[in-house]
Amino acid sequence: MRASAIMTVHRKHDVTVIVAFVVCVVIYASFRSELRLRPEMPLEFFNGSRIAPEKRASEEKIAKAYWDCAVKQVQWKYGYAHRLPDEPPPEFLISSHEIGPAANDEAVRQRYWQRLREIWNVPSAWRTRYEWSSVSLRESLRSGGDWWGHLVRSVMG
Repeated sequence: MRASAIMTVHRKHDVTVIVAFVVCVVIYASFRSELRLRPEMPLEFFNGSRIAPEKRASEEKIAKAYWDCAVKQVQWKYGYAHRLPDEPPPEFLISSHEIGPAANDEAVRQRYWQRLREIWNVPSAWRTRYEWSSVSLRESLRSGGDWWGHLVRSVMG
């Protein structure tokens, strides 16, 4: 009788360990890392030291608006390590309501697009975020199922 009681305790612990393991795997599979542009404008994007002091504040405001546009619009279309096109996409625009007539200057838009292209793959412009994702969980489950199917086929012949 004593041996069966010990076996029951071991089985309960085994089930607990297996459940805990499965939960940990599901949690791990549900998180993924993503690279996102930093919300703070990097120094490489705007260097005010080359601009006359009387124009520096307005130019920094324009640069900040273009950086915000890159954070809010461009990064969702092109990810880290993707090559940005030579010409700015239609999303790379700033509002003349907030910035003034300089927002409509195509030369300024081109200049900031080229700066964005120069620093796009600079790691310091990006940060890694870990977040829960049902897509990541589905991909992990699909990948695990494919691996399991391949393993069973190779064992069974």
